[in-house]
Amino acid sequence: MKILDRYLLKEYLYTFAGVLFVCLIVMLVYMIIDNYDEILKNDPGFKYTVLYFANSLPFHIIQIVPLAVAIAILFTIGLLSRHREIVAMVAAGISARRIAAPILAATLGICLLSFIFSELVVPGCQQRAKYIEKAYIEGKGQRIQTKNQEIFVKGQGQRFYVMDAFDSATNTMTNPTVIDLNDEGSGLMLRLSADRGELAKERGQGKYWRFYNARRWSYDKDGRPNGFEQFDKPITLPMEEDLEKFLSHRKKPEEMNIFELGKFISILAKRGEHVGTYATDFHLKIAFPFSALIIGLICFCFAVRLDARNMVFGYAMGVISAIAFYGFTAVSQALGHQLILSPIVASWAPFALFAFLGYFFLNKLSI
Repeated sequence: MKILDRYLLKEYLYTFAGVLFVCLIVMLVYMIIDNYDEILKNDPGFKYTVLYFANSLPFHIIQIVPLAVAIAILFTIGLLSRHREIVAMVAAGISARRIAAPILAATLGICLLSFIFSELVVPGCQQRAKYIEKAYIEGKGQRIQTKNQEIFVKGQGQRFYVMDAFDSATNTMTNPTVIDLNDEGSGLMLRLSADRGELAKERGQGKYWRFYNARRWSYDKDGRPNGFEQFDKPITLPMEEDLEKFLSHRKKPEEMNIFELGKFISILAKRGEHVGTYATDFHLKIAFPFSALIIGLICFCFAVRLDARNMVFGYAMGVISAIAFYGFTAVSQALGHQLILSPIVASWAPFALFAFLGYFFLNKLSI
């Protein structure tokens, strides 16, 4: 590694670390102010307050890394330009692309670390933060995360599940009813009701559910009842895969890694459910950590041309570009959630547009 590369990397990485730290402090202060009333009202205690903020921060770290990269590059390269060090490098025959190489290589490393961090650390932290928020910060109690009430869920094909409640801690249904409609969905084929149902893995490798005090009605093709059975003893029936996951509280995309989210989307699609939200967020999970590289390239193009006369303008344009990327990504994500745009287009369009702008600005550099 050349002396120039080491010098640029040292200046950039130190600046990035400082900017990221300041951004995290600002984010933490905002979170404290935002939750102050709930904390004061429900008194979760020092332990759970600290745990809540500690588990909430990793998600916000991923969100602010691109902005921290943008500011760090603007400061690092901007100050070098102001002190005429960029002019000296160019006079020595070093091109803007060569100056950018170590900066962008380090930014790519930051992107890879962000992606790994978002997959290995963020989902678990988000789950814990959500649990602490509901149970302690909002004072709803520890059972709030395991018990889902008034459930109406579509299964595979024409099957529907209705029940008063489902407890994911014990995988227990309260007053469940399973309804099978005909292929057209216009009439009943079967109805099973019970006082209680519980997950009980038994013979073979499938998942079985045990129903207590069960009653079963069958219907002919015209929807007229043609049979009734009441079971004094518990009956055990096979049910579809991962049923308990859909009866419990659904995880948000940020609470799952890409493998969990991909499997969840596949199961949703089999049930005929709307997957626009999850599919869009699946692609964004892959794309967003690398947005720092694109924003960093654009900010470098502004910063490398700075001098004392246009420094404020250059800094402003760099920050505006970063904020514009965040805004465009948010709008595109919303369009993907509503299926106005396909999930792939909604997720990758902002990155394609700003990557093109970065390439355009880099080619416009005269140094």
